[in-house]
Amino acid sequence: MTTPNTIRLGLLAGLPPLLFALPNIVLLNAAADRLPDPIATHFGTDGADGFTGRVPTMFISAGLGLGLGLLFALVLVLGARSGKLVRPDESAHDPIRFMVATAWGVGAFLGVLMFAGTVANLDAADARQVGLPVLAFVAAAAIGLLLAAVGWLTAPRTPVSAGTPYRVRPLPLSPTERVSWSRRVSSPWMVLAGIVMLAMGVVTGFVAQPWAGVLLALTSLLLIQLALVRVVVDQRGLTVGTGPFGWPRWQLAPTEITEVAAEDLSPVQYGGYGIRMIPGSTAVLLRGGPGIVVTRRSGRRFAVSVDDAETGAGVLAGIVDRAA
Repeated sequence: MTTPNTIRLGLLAGLPPLLFALPNIVLLNAAADRLPDPIATHFGTDGADGFTGRVPTMFISAGLGLGLGLLFALVLVLGARSGKLVRPDESAHDPIRFMVATAWGVGAFLGVLMFAGTVANLDAADARQVGLPVLAFVAAAAIGLLLAAVGWLTAPRTPVSAGTPYRVRPLPLSPTERVSWSRRVSSPWMVLAGIVMLAMGVVTGFVAQPWAGVLLALTSLLLIQLALVRVVVDQRGLTVGTGPFGWPRWQLAPTEITEVAAEDLSPVQYGGYGIRMIPGSTAVLLRGGPGIVVTRRSGRRFAVSVDDAETGAGVLAGIVDRAA
């Protein structure tokens, strides 16, 4: 397994968002005498509905580009240095290319949109009369997708995993023997994020927009629901349920499973935390570290992060062998 060059990865993911913000910063400075102050910076269906000073807008553009660049660069560099930025040989998902493509695409989309907003303000006597055409959003999305594709092709491929670091020994079982293994996994930070978002939703609902408050509240409840996972291995196979009610739930029968492994899982491999669906795999990840990974007859993999994964995988492998 070849370790990617971390400096190259950091530059590939970190520079583009900042570079895409530069045209707007240059325009704000060069065309200062042609811009109202404050300028229109937010647009609704009826035109401009948000305004910001020209100089603060320059700092916001720079901060957004720099912040996004640092975020993407840190994720890739830390993942590469930890050795967890890998992919299974049969997986079509490529974490490095995905992250670089996302950095380029999101950076380009926001950069074009901010630039278009500033262009719309040029020579305007009153910023309240400024409008941003729908075509600007379409162009930003198209350019973002194009640059995302360029980023994907420019980035190096993610190294293939050398294999599982855990040795799974199938538990010997008699034809009538019943066995069960279960563990709970929780994510305190997801619960905290859900509580904070719920409070924000209540405040937003009363002070600003009720629909925005409801949306934040529903998102917070979803976060809290996903912050608890229960993993059960028994004669029914592998069952994974989320939240106090065990829903959504995945149940994989022994006859559906062709291979069982215990691996070190990294959120970077699957595009983040939570319920992740990528080409060839489904994962339930509340944290990085040990997890149970099974391969189904369809060839699709299912992974769940859980403590004592080696024992759970051994019990499941024994049940699968007995059902074969």
